Amino acid sequence: MEAKHFVPLVAVCIVLAACVLTPISRVSASELNVGGQGQYRTISAAIKAANAGDIILVGPGTYVENVVVDKPITVVSTKGAQATVVQAASTSKEVFLLSGNDISIQGLTITGGHMGVEFGHVSNCILTKCIVKGNVFGVYLSGASSNLVSNNNLNNNHYGMYLDGSSGNKFLSNSAMHEQGGGGQASLSDGIYLYKSNNNNVSGCDLSNNINFGASFYGSKNNVFSNNTFSSNAQFAVRLRDSSDNNKFSYNTFKANVENGVLIANSRGNTFYFNNFVDEKSHFYSQEDNNINSTKKLNYTYNGELFYGFVGNYYSNYIGVDKDGNGIGDSSFAGDKYPLIKPIVNYGQAQPIPSPSPASETSNALANKTAATAGQNAPVVLPGFETEAAIFGLLCAAVVTAILNRRGS
Repeated sequence: MEAKHFVPLVAVCIVLAACVLTPISRVSASELNVGGQGQYRTISAAIKAANAGDIILVGPGTYVENVVVDKPITVVSTKGAQATVVQAASTSKEVFLLSGNDISIQGLTITGGHMGVEFGHVSNCILTKCIVKGNVFGVYLSGASSNLVSNNNLNNNHYGMYLDGSSGNKFLSNSAMHEQGGGGQASLSDGIYLYKSNNNNVSGCDLSNNINFGASFYGSKNNVFSNNTFSSNAQFAVRLRDSSDNNKFSYNTFKANVENGVLIANSRGNTFYFNNFVDEKSHFYSQEDNNINSTKKLNYTYNGELFYGFVGNYYSNYIGVDKDGNGIGDSSFAGDKYPLIKPIVNYGQAQPIPSPSPASETSNALANKTAATAGQNAPVVLPGFETEAAIFGLLCAAVVTAILNRRGS
């Protein structure tokens, strides 16, 4: 191949490489203002005008509307939930219906609807720092996966959180208390109800003082509950029924629930360890084929010493002794072979909280997403060309192929 043909070819390749390897930045998100001196009087109007990735800033006031969010945007109040109220115009509908993925709702009071916020067959959506009250269902997930509901006050609805065929979601640091029920579809009143919903993670929530149950399961499997409080519910703290199998409960506090701590009916393989049972009339009802202690030996600390063994739960009315000083009672109690001699706070932090299922891990990054950074300035990478080395290699291959073709001709 002659040099006069080769040099231009190499030059073209270099230019192409420079173009491909240069990061392409997304266009910065726009901010649309609602209320006050903003461009829009309603949230719905701002959503209609918004593009993907935009941020809708909602000023203080009361907005009477039913809002449908169908694009990946952020809706956030400027002054917080106490000052910013969205009230349903139609009480038979959702106040907020999320019908698209990658939506974030932050810092609003949401009230007066059949559902406060419905996650309708969506994923990677966030509801955070909101007050959701006075609805039949506070938060309702239908066929939804990999969503995050965190740091919300969900008190004083008929149900706090209701999952219908929804799996792999996270519920972190919410309160769902004083749920009252209301007849019909919401005849009961639970902090959280899981209907055929699997692999969800519920942590740091207060599920107390409800007319029926703190948490109720129907045909729901492999859910993880940790660091929650179930106190003074009018019936049971937790009800597991009809093939609600292999759920895990650790580091929770069950206290003074009126009828029972845990009711298990036609469900197997559920595991309870490192929980506190305080002032309970009865701890477990029907525990056959379930695990009222860890199923394998675990590392834990007690009185500053490291131990390795099976562990159970703490019961405030257990009067057994611990002659070998390992923090485990020498006699079984309430079906627990390894009752703790003291509350779980005395056992250190060596034992990790049960890990959520892989299906729920996809929402981990959602917790760090903020209105200021969502979707901005991230480089676009072509599918299948994730590394510069791969791109450069393809360009080199093109050069070699061209040279060989020239020589062949």
